[in-house]
Amino acid sequence: MINLETLYHGATLNVYRDEFSRRLRLDQYEGPLNDVVAGFEANAPAWVEKLIIKSHTKDVSHFLNAGYQKEASIAGYFKGENMAFLAKYVTPSRRVSRTSAAAFQLFRDLTDSSPVASVVVPIQHVERSSPDDAEEIASIFASTFPVYPTPVQDARYVRKTMEQGTCYAHVREGGKIVSVASAEINDTFANAELTDCASLPSTQGRGYMKQILSWLEAELLGRGIRCHYTIARTESLAMNRVFHSLGYTFGGTMTNNCMIYSGLEDMNVWYKNFGL
Repeated sequence: MINLETLYHGATLNVYRDEFSRRLRLDQYEGPLNDVVAGFEANAPAWVEKLIIKSHTKDVSHFLNAGYQKEASIAGYFKGENMAFLAKYVTPSRRVSRTSAAAFQLFRDLTDSSPVASVVVPIQHVERSSPDDAEEIASIFASTFPVYPTPVQDARYVRKTMEQGTCYAHVREGGKIVSVASAEINDTFANAELTDCASLPSTQGRGYMKQILSWLEAELLGRGIRCHYTIARTESLAMNRVFHSLGYTFGGTMTNNCMIYSGLEDMNVWYKNFGL
């Protein structure tokens, strides 16, 4: 996974290259939109199967006319301005969802249920993670995810992300970390992705993840980060239920978005916008 800034004629592109998941994602762009599209696609290596653009609302129609389709959105992502995830499938088979019909039905039942009011979760056991916790955290990720889009199973990677500003929090039982999650903070746009959610199977169902996410929300709000979002596996009803129960809004499903858990999987976008 590499972030590159590319210049193409009159456009500046910030591109996330993810060979592991065979995708390119355009995270930021400036300049004429024709040059933005041409530059993004001209720099796509042969291994790319899916192109993704994080589009400003005013630019969506241009990208749709260029062959992209809207898959999801996050309200307030760009420091109060909405963002749309737009996708183009270089490989046609990548467009075909692999999510089971049963999993889709359970998820649709969840999103069709009554909206959840804002929930205040008692935060009793949550601790801020430090670099000294990296080995334990990486071990939990390794035991939870056979496949993951970033190398969170490596303690060195966990420490590096902490140094770069990612905030981790965890819960312990018997002195050992049993549940963990993180917030990847984007100070430029005042948003954060709540991610890397993992709990040991023996502790699932005890409400630890809700406590950790609520702790992270409070931490983010204290830093002035008002837009919180997550991208959860469609097949993981439990994680989707957690964010639904915490008052997050479903923003759409991204088909075969990344390599995680069983391979390429559909990912659901959830967001909570606290306003500016």
